[in-house]
Amino acid sequence: MKPLAATIIATILMGAAALAQSTPPSKDPPAPATVSTMSDKNKQYLDAYLAAWEKRMLKIDGLETKCVLTEVEDGQKVVRVGEAALLKPNYCKLFLRDQANPNNTKKIRHFVADGKYLWQYDYGKKVVLVEELPKDGIGDNMLMAFLFMTKAADLKKRFDLTIDVDNPERHTDHYLFISILPKSKEDMQDFKKAELVLWKNNKDEKFADRWMLPARLWFQQPNGNQIIWEFQNQSTEKHLAAKDFQAPALPDRDWKREWSRPPAPIVRTSAPPK
Repeated sequence: MKPLAATIIATILMGAAALAQSTPPSKDPPAPATVSTMSDKNKQYLDAYLAAWEKRMLKIDGLETKCVLTEVEDGQKVVRVGEAALLKPNYCKLFLRDQANPNNTKKIRHFVADGKYLWQYDYGKKVVLVEELPKDGIGDNMLMAFLFMTKAADLKKRFDLTIDVDNPERHTDHYLFISILPKSKEDMQDFKKAELVLWKNNKDEKFADRWMLPARLWFQQPNGNQIIWEFQNQSTEKHLAAKDFQAPALPDRDWKREWSRPPAPIVRTSAPPK
């Protein structure tokens, strides 16, 4: 994965019924279908959903969400929980603790994109890695592409996307399951297959603010390891500002800053002689 996507962005709801409606199935996603097997009906539905998703995302400037990050590596599972916030075009913050041992600071995942730099805090090494952000976004990473999708055509060009609206397990009253396969060699190096689950319930008022927002994003890497992001209690109603994404000061004097990728030098040419 790209730096932010590889390392980034369970809430208890009222009653068992509400929990069942608000959390997509936790079983491992099945292998995605290929584009060639998708019917004309599913292609039409996919285009309609992507258009609705794009329209919804264009109206959203900021997003807050609870996060559950599950990483499965060589059969070992690690779960981290916390919160994240996003603000267009290039602001993001995420803080996650180990669910089994929240006091273990070495397992904290902490990132801040302050509009100019991406700060990655390594509590084990007491180092914060700094990287300059592009001016028009947070960079070329999959997580942000799906959290703040703006052009459906760009996603279809970059990935093979498939749905199955006739499968009641893949197209429910609350969720739309989109299977994702990489097209480019670069993306193939990052992941083998993926699945995005979108909220599609726009009839129940208590879920209205979550309509067309991601509920879960699942990746399987080429080596078989899995990364699962679950987004819970999403909200677009709070007014977020750039000042909400200031990188915090270093915890103590033992910490140090390092460039993870030094910024490109600014080259200035002298004026030509008269």
